[in-house]
Amino acid sequence: MKALPFLLVLFLCPSAWSLQSAFLGSVEGLSIPNSHEVSSDANGARVVRGMEPRNKAQIQELLDSGIEEVLIFKTDTKGEVAKEIAQLQNAGLSASAITHVPFPWKDLHDYKAACRMTIEALKTIEKSVKAGRSIYFHCTVGEDRTGYLAGLWGLWTGEFESAAQAFKSEMCARGYEAGNPRKPYKEVVAKIRETLTPTYLKMARVLEDARARGQNLHGSLCNQEPVIENAAAFRCVSKRN
Repeated sequence: MKALPFLLVLFLCPSAWSLQSAFLGSVEGLSIPNSHEVSSDANGARVVRGMEPRNKAQIQELLDSGIEEVLIFKTDTKGEVAKEIAQLQNAGLSASAITHVPFPWKDLHDYKAACRMTIEALKTIEKSVKAGRSIYFHCTVGEDRTGYLAGLWGLWTGEFESAAQAFKSEMCARGYEAGNPRKPYKEVVAKIRETLTPTYLKMARVLEDARARGQNLHGSLCNQEPVIENAAAFRCVSKRN
């Protein structure tokens, strides 16, 4: 029997896309899928998002492009985080330049835990930028948790004026939940809508309130869980769902 063309296999088996972003990157010198510059400042510090680097060559590309710190925003499921950290250190990054925040993509039922991990990740990015150092952050595919964090960073810096704008422009446009039409619905999209999107909306409220009050990023921002009522309105549109 002849092998089906690669793209046809992906169409018939959409789960094949679940661990590989279908989105091309836009950062010169990076072959990592869905890699994009989220922000940059006058001092040259860049914040770059994307899929996890899958080999030594892609890690070297990050360093060659000027990345000086890496934030791994995901749980370690099969030892891949420990492997990446070892590869980053072997490539020349110090342990202090690598941060791992074990943020899950589903079943986010503990608000305070999710909030504190999010604040930790945002503080890591902020500290890197203030030090004039470029940082790369990623989850596994570079679409859901990565989009979540990119949207919140844009809200915190004022790049986006509202949670809705960040959701559409930064998250859905780069593959968040159904923004990637080949992402499995029941296995992934529905679960993201269940807890990750509501967590995004709660964190957006927390950050917007903190900015208005002139507060800094701190774990105390997580003491009071916001009440949201419009989570169902935040859904990415695709041809499938």
